[in-house]
Amino acid sequence: MHLSVNEIDLKFQYRYHNTWPKAIRLVAGGVIDLKPLVTHRYRLEEALEAFAVASDVSRGSIKVQIFG
Repeated sequence: MHLSVNEIDLKFQYRYHNTWPKAIRLVAGGVIDLKPLVTHRYRLEEALEAFAVASDVSRGSIKVQIFG
């Protein structure tokens, strides 16, 4: 009601709108390399350790990958 009474316009920005196609083109074109974002890799048998690393900020993980 405060906004209406004081004639305040409130606008939101959806910052991810239409960004996926451009991001996909950049990665596909080799402009952006995503490999350095995967900081830790674990085998499936080590999944508990992987989750521990992913949940502990002090261990410096960005992306933890579990592979089979």
